[in-house]
Amino acid sequence: MKRKARGALSLIASFFLLSAPSSARDAQRVQRVVVGASSALAACEGLDASNGNRARTRFPATPELMFRTRLSGGIGQAPASDAQGNLLVVHAEPRLSKLDAKGRTLWSERLASEASCAPVLTSAGLILIVTRDGDALFYTTTGKLLAKRALPLSDPRRRSLAIPTDNGGALLASGSDLLELDERGALVRSLRANSTVNTIAEANAALIAVTDNGSVLVARASGDLELIGSFGGNVPEGAAVSAGKVFAVVDGHRWSALDLTTGQVETLASEPNLTLTGPVALLDAPSAALVADGGFVSIRAKNGSESARTALRATGQGEALALRGLRPALLISDQRGAIAAVRSGNDAVVLREGGNALRLEDTSCLDPFRPTPTLTGIVFACRSGQLFGVSDKVQ
Repeated sequence: MKRKARGALSLIASFFLLSAPSSARDAQRVQRVVVGASSALAACEGLDASNGNRARTRFPATPELMFRTRLSGGIGQAPASDAQGNLLVVHAEPRLSKLDAKGRTLWSERLASEASCAPVLTSAGLILIVTRDGDALFYTTTGKLLAKRALPLSDPRRRSLAIPTDNGGALLASGSDLLELDERGALVRSLRANSTVNTIAEANAALIAVTDNGSVLVARASGDLELIGSFGGNVPEGAAVSAGKVFAVVDGHRWSALDLTTGQVETLASEPNLTLTGPVALLDAPSAALVADGGFVSIRAKNGSESARTALRATGQGEALALRGLRPALLISDQRGAIAAVRSGNDAVVLREGGNALRLEDTSCLDPFRPTPTLTGIVFACRSGQLFGVSDKVQ
């Protein structure tokens, strides 16, 4: 732990020693400094660089609502959480705020424009914000702006994706553009995919991109994107990477895995009468939790069969016509196989391993983000600015 902390401090110090403007580098001369994975509990939208939506912490065994608050300016993207359980939130205003584990504001800084993706907590100990002006902003954990880099994006106004990389930097996708930044925010390389990138991940020092048409592309440490294989259908939502494979929902009815070594695709399950959606929440891969028909959690065993299905809507609760057509539920998992789930207009739910559903009363909102794990529980956030903090019931 001390070695990792020293590495992070040395990378932060390099901001003050190196102030040359950002530029693309000769790929053959790139030296990749390995710092390791981010220590954050939710380092990016998919929780970590695998995009598997699987928390490193354990969810509360007896979850109870411990706090609720509403943030002025609303919330623009899914919150991040650091190793201490503090929250990093970008507002629609636009603004960046750090909150403690009880939702109390520690500091807040104005942004020149709205964030285009969730905050990223790098393994170098910095906070990365990508804005709709096409800038990458690097902040310290105390809110000091260390660097501002202009990004060569074709359309910076569109929503982007970003993950931390093990060299202390980040990988960013916007449309078909794919950029790698180093620990100081300098542009390492600029790549272009054959279609819109819907998933980015890192595994074994390789950068992985999955496009909306199902292509799986890999860029090694100093190379260009290489087509490894294709799912043979549309992958509109986030895929996940684990144990040398990419897992994805294909064409809304197939649960599939693509081997990153051979490029071969295995169909784990085919559900012609069921609409499946991601992003997926991995369990012990290939086990996973998927969303079925928008409002059901479908637990998939390692052979792809459905081992459990749980409705997120309370028994007997009708579904208002106004809620139909909104995005399907969003899920994350923990190390024991528990699931935290949210859906528009429904109270948040925690499913214990084994399928027992615990509904958290009065936590519904119209536009929730994916649940955010903290050190002692889960925070459920809504675009309206509402935050609901859940932890174990005090005995």
